[in-house]
Amino acid sequence: MVILAGGAALSVKKVTGRPIKFAATGEKLSDIEEFHPDRMTSRILGMGDMLSVIEKAEEAFDLEEAQKLEKKLKKQVFDLDDYLTQLRQMKKMGSFSSLIKMIPGMNKFGDIKVDDKEFVKIEAIICSMTKKEKQNTKLLNASRRQRIAKR
Repeated sequence: MVILAGGAALSVKKVTGRPIKFAATGEKLSDIEEFHPDRMTSRILGMGDMLSVIEKAEEAFDLEEAQKLEKKLKKQVFDLDDYLTQLRQMKKMGSFSSLIKMIPGMNKFGDIKVDDKEFVKIEAIICSMTKKEKQNTKLLNASRRQRIAKR
């Protein structure tokens, strides 16, 4: 069994004669995934990989939570707690840069770099708010913003 980054996979397969079972799409342990030659080819050619995005979404998202969110959206009562929940579920799918690369047509915009640390900052800001502030952002006057920024 061989685990490789996409670019070297074909060369190593040829030299070793061993099947490729997994591929790394990033530097973290969570970035190792099952190797699908057709999907890797699509990514390399810039055509995206929607099947992998769908699989990651199925693993990360809770059906019950999604149904609750759907009801809130229909009632137009989506607040920052809901946004935070969605942000955390997206983080379970991997880095935002790797997800963007899987979306068909995104290669037109060049190599888009997304700093995942910015999402950590957003999460910290939201967690520094009171429940009422998360539900009604109109409450965020200057003094409340200063309090949140200090945390």
